[in-house]
Amino acid sequence: NAIREEAQKLIFDGLENRLLSVLQDLLSSSHPEHMDVDLFTLWAEETLIEDNLVLDILFLAYYESFCVCNGKQWKQLCFLYEGIISGSYNFGKLAISAEALNSIYHVKVQLLLILIETLDLENLLQMIHDEMPFRQGSTSFSLVDVQEIDAIISSFNAFETKEAGPLILTWAVFLCLISSLPGKPENNVLMEIDHVGYVRQAFEVSSLSYFLEILQSNILKDSDGPIAGYRSVLRTFIAAFIASYEISLELEDNTLKLILDILCKIYRGEESLCIQFWDRDSFIDGPIRCLLCNLEGEFPFRTVELVQLLSALCEGTWPAECVYNFLDKSAGISSLFEISSDSLVDNVSQIVEARVPLCVPGVEGLLIPSKTRGHVLKMIDGNTALVRWEYTQSGVLVLLLHLAQELYLESTEEFLVTLDLLSRLVSFNVAVCYALMGIGNSLHVEATSMNGHLEKNVWLNVVEIICTSVKKLSPNCGGAVMMSMGVNILAKMLKCSPSLVTTMALKANIFDVASSTNPFNVSCHGLSSGSWLLSGRLAKMLLIDSGQNDSYGPLTLSVLDFTLQLVETGVENEFVLALVVFSLQYVLVNHEYWKYKEKHLRWRVTLKVLEVIKKCILSIPYSPKLGEVVRDILLCDSSIHNALFRIVCTTTEALEKLYVSRLYELMEIEGLQLAICSVLDILFSMLSDLSEDILPSVPVFHQAVLSSTTKPIPIASAVISLISFFRNPVWDYIHILLLLHEPSFPSAFPIATFFLVRLCLSANSITTLCFFLFLSFFLTSLHCVSFEFILCLICT
Repeated sequence: NAIREEAQKLIFDGLENRLLSVLQDLLSSSHPEHMDVDLFTLWAEETLIEDNLVLDILFLAYYESFCVCNGKQWKQLCFLYEGIISGSYNFGKLAISAEALNSIYHVKVQLLLILIETLDLENLLQMIHDEMPFRQGSTSFSLVDVQEIDAIISSFNAFETKEAGPLILTWAVFLCLISSLPGKPENNVLMEIDHVGYVRQAFEVSSLSYFLEILQSNILKDSDGPIAGYRSVLRTFIAAFIASYEISLELEDNTLKLILDILCKIYRGEESLCIQFWDRDSFIDGPIRCLLCNLEGEFPFRTVELVQLLSALCEGTWPAECVYNFLDKSAGISSLFEISSDSLVDNVSQIVEARVPLCVPGVEGLLIPSKTRGHVLKMIDGNTALVRWEYTQSGVLVLLLHLAQELYLESTEEFLVTLDLLSRLVSFNVAVCYALMGIGNSLHVEATSMNGHLEKNVWLNVVEIICTSVKKLSPNCGGAVMMSMGVNILAKMLKCSPSLVTTMALKANIFDVASSTNPFNVSCHGLSSGSWLLSGRLAKMLLIDSGQNDSYGPLTLSVLDFTLQLVETGVENEFVLALVVFSLQYVLVNHEYWKYKEKHLRWRVTLKVLEVIKKCILSIPYSPKLGEVVRDILLCDSSIHNALFRIVCTTTEALEKLYVSRLYELMEIEGLQLAICSVLDILFSMLSDLSEDILPSVPVFHQAVLSSTTKPIPIASAVISLISFFRNPVWDYIHILLLLHEPSFPSAFPIATFFLVRLCLSANSITTLCFFLFLSFFLTSLHCVSFEFILCLICT
């Protein structure tokens, strides 16, 4: 395409060499003398941002194959990296602020990933896959280049600079792959290089942990650079490492756990990489697929490692389907078995046979039939061995049986990873969600039951399993995380079968609704801020989760999403009402005061609870009982009004100041802007949809909106100020909302203006009309509306 052609033209004109030259100059530049501290800080941060941008461009040039890095250029990049990590450049003197320190770390990581990418490990894996010999021209490096680069790498000392360790380890993998290529009689010199010594040195300083540190840092979270490319490079390196060196599956081997943690961080959140993994033609993922199959061979004896990796690999619709099918079509079951003389069928091939039906530990109700043969995987202790039985059973069924047991609720890690996998599967693929809900009635399970492989009265109602699990969770950090996953699963299943999930959730009473109170007999005006009809357990869980959870979806969002789905079903019972009232009178009013591990999560919660409010308002005509309660709460509860006003009472000047403040991230500012739009929409709906058939006296809500003492500033002042704010494209949403409400209005007429017009028309007083006339002339002077349009509204 045109962009690629332009990029190739730039490379042809010497962009690569220019970038390397610019980078060299930036790293060697001296800081200005006699400069104010604040200006110097700004200069240093901007210089480092330039470094980051240059390296991003250079990475893309190599990653997208616009140019090939030869031995000479690789050595130049390697010397730059050595200079940075050893502190020989002036570069290190720029570390004078938190932002500068982050940028310096970013530069080191970028250059390391460029060096890994330009070693072209992917090409070496392809050559091994195709059994191609190493010869001149088969890689971008000649034999002489390899020797010269090895001389440079051998001078690195990972014990003095930890950043040297990852590059040493990568070079060892490169050498191991090259030495594994067939037909190389002329390359005996490669065999003389001690790549095992490099590995030993790298492992002594925990260099593999450095890659996990990169993935856990904010570089791959907050950066605007080619994040997917960086993850892909790390994926290729890990695949090459697994292909080069034998990975032990022993529980005490920390290397396996470290590799699995790295793989989970790489694949989780990257759908494109997950799609590549499940593509059989992707040779790069081949070593990782072999590792997955080895883990599956010990299932369910070892569950955590397999389920963790599968959970990361299910990102996206098709990958989620592949993960479900992989588990569902499991080829066997592994368990511990005491070998005796009569059970050993073949001592050479290590084949054993079960003489009686065997229970599978941890999966009560599942029996391995007698006469079933199995292969000894490894000896554990004495005559006890781990055996892989030739007995096909759905891995999904095994997981659900495992989850159903109260005994294993104490095994927090297994319970957590299983819920995480199920939560992600139902989130990414609706068909998988239906399959999970129907697994208890599937033909496979029925056939198995008839053959006597399942004990009688086995419990396989997935919704009931999840509801019971959520109900039994303790109010602590782990319990809050697991409740978030469980509620998210129920929210997704609610879309598939509203009646079943609602019935089961109500039966299990997962949120401890007070059964002694019938909310529909309570006067709506009598509802106070404390009458949520729920025990304090859920509120306590939310508080615990908000300050701790950053790896999984926040519990508050899961509960609000579940509430949203319940309202959409149109079901009216005490369970639904309790959740709605809890969302309005507790979450909306209090969530801004909670502590969050990541600040922008607060605005995600704000937007979700505002979405619940809008959905409740829309449901009023169809849910009379729920609608009556919601309407009275929204019009009469001053705590809710104050919460909404604290969001919307923001001026243009205040928003502009946020953009230049170092205390606020862009995601927070964008969250605030979206929240303001949402609150304006809600206030408009409350003035129009909820104001019909109001009491003779002016409701509390209308009084608060018209009040000149509203904090932090009056509503009218805030909205008039917001009319002039068009800094961010998000405010185009305002025009869309306006057209949705009144398609006949001009497209340039902001929702803030329309909100004020609706406000003035909703009150019957001379004072308000005078205010409206003043406002009308003011808006006309700003050219927001035409004078004819104002007259038309007044006549109305």
